[in-house]
Amino acid sequence: MKLRTVLFGFTTGVATGIITGMMRSPRPQHEVEQNFVSNSYETKSLLHQLKIEATEVKDYVMKTKNESQAVMKTMGDEVKSMIATYKSDIDPNITHIKSNVENVKNRADEVKQTFSKK
Repeated sequence: MKLRTVLFGFTTGVATGIITGMMRSPRPQHEVEQNFVSNSYETKSLLHQLKIEATEVKDYVMKTKNESQAVMKTMGDEVKSMIATYKSDIDPNITHIKSNVENVKNRADEVKQTFSKK
């Protein structure tokens, strides 16, 4: 079934129900019509208010999205900067440790040579 067929059937059923209800109502026809009109205005007003609130929510979500993207970009730049700073701080220590390891290795070779001569 197509959506159009279903919607047509639903609309026809609702219209038939409203008309039947109005004709069989114990209230006078004029009172039923006024009640129907006032309810339709209230419904239109509620739908309009819902539309306004949905637009506000959409705008808020878009604003939050844009702000979070800016914050994430800034945080990404800060993290890169922190990593670069950390690397520049640790590089001298790595060089110093490498030279110490090399010195220990040389001393081990010297000790080895000393014991091999004896």
